[in-house]
Amino acid sequence: MVAADLEACGPVLTLMRKCAVSMETSMSALPSAAENSSVSGTLALSWLPDSVLLEVLSFLSIRDLVRSGRVCKRWRTLVMDKTLWRHINLTPYKLDSKTLWHLVRHKFVPSLQTLKLRGTLRSVKKQEFLTMAVLKEIESRFHNLETLHLEQTNLHSLSYCHFPSTLKTLQLNQCELPANWFKTPPNKGRTFPKLEHLFLNSVPSFSNHHLETICSLSALKTLSLCGTYRVTDAGIPDSLPHLKGLEHLKLQGCYISDITLHLIGCHLKHLQTLALTDVSSVSDAGLACLSSVKTLEKLWLEYSTHLSLNSIIAVCGKLPALSYLHLNGTFEGRGIDELKKSLPNCMVTN
Repeated sequence: MVAADLEACGPVLTLMRKCAVSMETSMSALPSAAENSSVSGTLALSWLPDSVLLEVLSFLSIRDLVRSGRVCKRWRTLVMDKTLWRHINLTPYKLDSKTLWHLVRHKFVPSLQTLKLRGTLRSVKKQEFLTMAVLKEIESRFHNLETLHLEQTNLHSLSYCHFPSTLKTLQLNQCELPANWFKTPPNKGRTFPKLEHLFLNSVPSFSNHHLETICSLSALKTLSLCGTYRVTDAGIPDSLPHLKGLEHLKLQGCYISDITLHLIGCHLKHLQTLALTDVSSVSDAGLACLSSVKTLEKLWLEYSTHLSLNSIIAVCGKLPALSYLHLNGTFEGRGIDELKKSLPNCMVTN
């Protein structure tokens, strides 16, 4: 549904929420409305085809979606449609293991593709909600699960090798990892996840050792490390050689220098996007190494205070595929104007 259609369905969406919350009121009102010639908002909903109602239901939160199934038999049938349960976001809610078990066994559908969960790492009651038993149940039921997003989750009692083998994307936000979390024991009877996309945000325990291990296990296409200050130049030489197929790389708040940029230029020949944020140790000499990455299409150089205008122009001029350059906090005024003039085929933003 396009934005205009979504805006048009706004009143319907609001009414649907009200009906879901006040189920008894809606149920008592429906018969009289059907007999009346006057058109009410609730009756108008009954005129909509299932395809439209399904589209509107897809924008509801999980809580509102479950409530909507209590309105009438038709809505209960629609709410159980598998298309509404392929991408589940439960991060707004605090779950305990009992609730998660119920959802896994009675609500989630076999076609589940994306699952987002929030733990209790920052809560007063740090109850474990994600266990090895739950992970095993998830893997046995949902063979299409490709994306798992975890927030504020303590993973010390779990191991990466117990995660569903179908995973292609793993997102960890404000989580805690043990030292050998990615290490997989020899087990010929089990298939381990072969990640293609790894996103970490504010995971302070993630270190060079973690990076080297996961890079050796997976052929990553996307790697995003934000707030992982334990990742340094020392961990890059043993990691990047395993990432020759990497297409998207983001490094924010990592302690890296020109050494890392040199290795990026040597090994990542298929890189399409590169984002460097808060990496103040990078200089013009390191930036020059990126000129060999001819596939680079988008480049972010945020708060890189040691880079000169002439160096950026020289390097970007040697990147034939570059179409976007972002320099937040690096240059202002005339510097940006000169960059735009020197790179006519590249969109420059600040």
